[in-house]
Amino acid sequence: MASWTDWKLNDLIWSIIIPCIVAFLIILLPMEISPILKDLDSSGILNIIFTDGLAEAILVVGIPLFAGLIWNKWAGGGAGFITASIYALYVNDTFAAAGAFAANGMVGDISNLGYVVCAMLTGYIAGSLNRNSFSFRRMMVAGLVAGIIGGMFLLWTQLISPFGMVTVDSLFTSNLTENNLFLNLLPRLIYGILIPLFATLFGWFGITPRQMT
Repeated sequence: MASWTDWKLNDLIWSIIIPCIVAFLIILLPMEISPILKDLDSSGILNIIFTDGLAEAILVVGIPLFAGLIWNKWAGGGAGFITASIYALYVNDTFAAAGAFAANGMVGDISNLGYVVCAMLTGYIAGSLNRNSFSFRRMMVAGLVAGIIGGMFLLWTQLISPFGMVTVDSLFTSNLTENNLFLNLLPRLIYGILIPLFATLFGWFGITPRQMT
């Protein structure tokens, strides 16, 4: 335990500089990457995944998945509940600001609950399937399965939403920019590979809330 006079250069680097750089990049990258992605992919799919959908991907998929893999199923499910609740409030406020609820005589939308359930499932299933393993392959399988299952539950709530956010036809259209099944699952497949990679690196350096075995 460090005393109040025990300050080191590492405290400055790892406690202030590095976190500030990460926060800066999280805010800056969507603005800088968006034009580049639009030039690379005229369909806009990459832009939807890595910029427009960045907040949803981090709060609903990334954080719960990481907590479940690096710690346990309870941490994954709990993290999913907290972070997805924040995102659901944001979406709910967006709908309210647009007058969507007043126009439809509604107070809320079932898809908001879908974000929370999706994230809880993603984190819990990932941690449960992983069973405290630091094997990249096992974490990747657990992450992919958890992401797909969570994504399907989210799609279901959007399908039954009174807003008509998702229709049956939009799940099977050949146009990928309008195919909700593709747009829902592709980010989860990507994060199902990236997050286990981060979790593996954290395990290698011993940056984990549990003991490595």
